Amino acid sequence: MHEVEWRPRAQLDRESIAIYLGLECKNPQAALSTIQMIDDAIRQVQAFPSMGRRVVLEDTAHHDYRRVLAGMYAVFYRFDSKRIVVYRILHQRRDIADYSFVDLDEEV
Repeated sequence: MHEVEWRPRAQLDRESIAIYLGLECKNPQAALSTIQMIDDAIRQVQAFPSMGRRVVLEDTAHHDYRRVLAGMYAVFYRFDSKRIVVYRILHQRRDIADYSFVDLDEEV
């Protein structure tokens, strides 16, 4: 099974989803079940890395991002022979732009 690496933006996305659903929407059960769906999707990707749909964005086609759905959220990742790198977790209704994949620890 592949090792999972969380990029800083993905970690922030996951935490923000939990905070928004649990505190802002006052629905801790929705927060827990959504995080569980995200974690389950990532476990499936660990077992079957190529299962996600390829995502082609302008200027990022060479990165070979993939997307797997987890409830109302999409988990964006890349993989190699040893690891899965989770880049973002975004609501499906959100417009996806190339800047969405810039890491917090990278210079723009």
